[in-house]
Amino acid sequence: MTKQIQVVDLFAGPGGLGEGFNSLRRTDGSRHFRTLVSIEKDAAAHRTLTLRAFYRLLQDSDHGTSAYFDYLQGGEHPSKREDVQHLWKEAQQEAMQLELGTGEGNNALEARLQASLRDDSDWVLIGGPPCQAYSVVGRVRNLGVKGYRAEEDNRHFLYREYLDVIARHRPAVFVMENVRGMLTSRVGEKRIFGQILEDLHDPTTATGQKGPAAMAEREDGYTIFSIEDESVYFPLEYGLFTPVPLDEEKYDMFIVKAEDHGIPQARHRVILVGVRNDIVSRAGAPAMARQLHMARTENKDKVTVRDVLADLPPLRSGLSRNDSDDAWYGSIKRVAARVANDLLIHKSEHLQEQDRTAIAEELLEIAREPREGLKRQHEPLAKPRPVAPTSELEQWYHGDHNRNEKGLWYNHYARSHMEEDLARYLYCATFANIMGRSPLGSKEIYLDSLAPKHANWTTGKFADRFKVVLSGQPSKTITSHISKDGHYFIHYDPFQCRSLTVREAARLQTFPDDYYFEGNRTEQYVQVGNAVPPMLARKIAEKVMEVLQLEQMQTKAMQA
Repeated sequence: MTKQIQVVDLFAGPGGLGEGFNSLRRTDGSRHFRTLVSIEKDAAAHRTLTLRAFYRLLQDSDHGTSAYFDYLQGGEHPSKREDVQHLWKEAQQEAMQLELGTGEGNNALEARLQASLRDDSDWVLIGGPPCQAYSVVGRVRNLGVKGYRAEEDNRHFLYREYLDVIARHRPAVFVMENVRGMLTSRVGEKRIFGQILEDLHDPTTATGQKGPAAMAEREDGYTIFSIEDESVYFPLEYGLFTPVPLDEEKYDMFIVKAEDHGIPQARHRVILVGVRNDIVSRAGAPAMARQLHMARTENKDKVTVRDVLADLPPLRSGLSRNDSDDAWYGSIKRVAARVANDLLIHKSEHLQEQDRTAIAEELLEIAREPREGLKRQHEPLAKPRPVAPTSELEQWYHGDHNRNEKGLWYNHYARSHMEEDLARYLYCATFANIMGRSPLGSKEIYLDSLAPKHANWTTGKFADRFKVVLSGQPSKTITSHISKDGHYFIHYDPFQCRSLTVREAARLQTFPDDYYFEGNRTEQYVQVGNAVPPMLARKIAEKVMEVLQLEQMQTKAMQA
């Protein structure tokens, strides 16, 4: 059997990038890629990472996966089961809780790589250095910090921990993901992205570190490719001693738009794919750029929110106080009727009368006949799961479940909301159903009974505070902010009157339904929001695999 390609995953979060790479399997069921080590500092995300590593090891073994699913349904933790303890210990070796950028964390990672990484073989480095210093929101927040200096913010330079691993161990390919704000972030007067490209192109000069002895005869440095545009890579002309810089207007070509690649979410992120130059030189940079280019999905074929959420069990939200089924239904009837009557009485400068009337009529229908039998939490074994998924995405969500197995939707539990928010959610979701978009702040959420208690609600600063995840198009970006209150992620179905559950957010991120998130609900939301969509990662992994397979063929031909 061909050796599995080792993967090192830094700043792994709950494991979205790693899941995509590890999901590629040969016809005999073995993995093409196998994570040697994944690094994450957050405790809850690390537990998720470890559990998923354990699940993959079960899949590779002859033990079956019952130890995993038994635990998810309240059974014994895998670490306590004698039959699979050895696999749990192996998962713990794979998923390490370390903080990179500290002496202790860096030394522990280096020791692990020195012990187990096959430097003389092709391997892949993946990861997304923390983005708080690059994100637009983070930069605005930093402006309010007295004495803040970007050049003193270590978060700007955590990519150097990623770079150091490249310099010391020379992967065949690296994949680095970050927010699009990285392209415009500055330290002093200089855009940091240009420096990042130069550093990744020549890690020896950037770090002063040479690669392993086994790599001494291989060409130094990397060419960094866009997977969105085959004409964009750095340096522009391969083989020049001095890199030809990219025009800054070309930087946007490194942004990958997830919705253009079959992902049900408008998530736009910078993704860099670096290939070691001894590999590039054999194929030529233009040919390799064409090979790495990912074809885009036609607009008519883009996956919508409804496509991926409609088959999940509907849930009701909870009440922040004295929650019960009867109390919730009473609140829904009360607020729906009140908002409807207010709409019929109070005119708006920004809504036409027929639209106000249509929204009011739908709310009155909800008040008269709310959907019966909704619960706050899905019981995993409550009813048979739909069988025989047909589309690629349905099969991806379905995972390795037996086709006749009963329904398994974990982390699918609705939040509690104040009655005032129930009124806003009802109005916003109904508005979106009628108008095909979310209402625009206080202009269209204009009723006094719906106005939040913010002194500057009418100034426009909170225009985007309440947003519906629209059913007929890809979702807006799922971010870690979903952990705060859910106002920006209102479910499109007004009868459910709630924000998205962790499982729904995970589906929009394309995590398989058997992917379980550890931690409390807030920690689960943060993990999902910070992740790379695993199905997008799989598509990138397929391209990386093509590059490495071509390299193996060329190497064999040279040796023949």
